[in-house]
Amino acid sequence: MKTLQFLFFCVLLSTAVATAQYGNNYGYGNRYNSMSNMPQKESKPTPAEIEKSREERVTAAMERLKGELNLDELQYIAIKNDISSSFKNMEIVMKIENSDEDKQKELIAIQEKTEKNIKSYLNPTQREKYEKMKEDKAVGKKESKKKRKEKSETTEQ
Repeated sequence: MKTLQFLFFCVLLSTAVATAQYGNNYGYGNRYNSMSNMPQKESKPTPAEIEKSREERVTAAMERLKGELNLDELQYIAIKNDISSSFKNMEIVMKIENSDEDKQKELIAIQEKTEKNIKSYLNPTQREKYEKMKEDKAVGKKESKKKRKEKSETTEQ
């Protein structure tokens, strides 16, 4: 009888030790706890959030242009509408299930059309400033890429 009690006590003790490894939830706690720590699926942004994000990007771009080019109100409104339309079209192109090459070609076409429209609203001195801004931005991108490349090469060594 004592051996039976001893055997029962050992089985009970080993079961308690085994469940303790799973978070004391009868063997299921670790699985559920690990699931709660898993990153949740990102929910798709609502149309209102998309519109707000787009409007923030347009506003930031317009503030930069207005400051650099000294736009009047009519130019500001016309260019803002073109840029906003351009961003909408770009988002549509990105959602279409085409090859990356096709998407890239369409995005470049949208950018070129927007550039042409923006230039049509500017006077000659503003056009020169605008071209200079574009060049400075392109040089800045090249330099930042070069710096990132140099950093990655130094960290690899």
